[in-house]
Amino acid sequence: MSSTSSVREPRMARGVARRDALLDAAVRLLARDGVAALTHRSVAAEAGTTHGNARYYFGTLDQLLDEALRRLASRQIDEVRALFEELPDIDVAERVDRLASYVMDALTVDRDAAIARYELFLGAARRPELRASLDEWGATQRSAFAGELRGAGVADAEAAAADLLTAVNGLVLEHLALPVDDFEDARLRPLIARFFPQP
Repeated sequence: MSSTSSVREPRMARGVARRDALLDAAVRLLARDGVAALTHRSVAAEAGTTHGNARYYFGTLDQLLDEALRRLASRQIDEVRALFEELPDIDVAERVDRLASYVMDALTVDRDAAIARYELFLGAARRPELRASLDEWGATQRSAFAGELRGAGVADAEAAAADLLTAVNGLVLEHLALPVDDFEDARLRPLIARFFPQP
């Protein structure tokens, strides 16, 4: 896939809405069918618009994929910051609840985005230009997790947060592929709780 064409920025509100609809359609396709299914034509059809519109805003598939990742990452970064910044001081059990609820919301409220994220992880292994957005996304989550751990008295909160996020990602990926009953209480909460001081 060539990346020589430029990405067109829309000048009017209708153009912004059309471009955003194409990016949201790309995320849905990533979640449903994987990176291999992503073409200008398939994204346009998913968005209910023309093939020409997809090509107009995104000259190459690389650009479409990059922009879809940036949009997805930016949205979730904003959500993490809004949820975890300037939170009241609470006890360990409530911190575990807060982290578990955050992960479960990501799985249930916008499951497509959760699946697309893991598709993009694999894409970044082959396409280094995707890594910057994934790095920012991961850093924001690690910072939020570290804040919860630090507030509970964990000494090296940053290192623990990196390990916790890696463990949660692995568990969530497994659950997306092989769903289990009572995932939150049977698997997720016990995993998160292991990183916090025990009463």
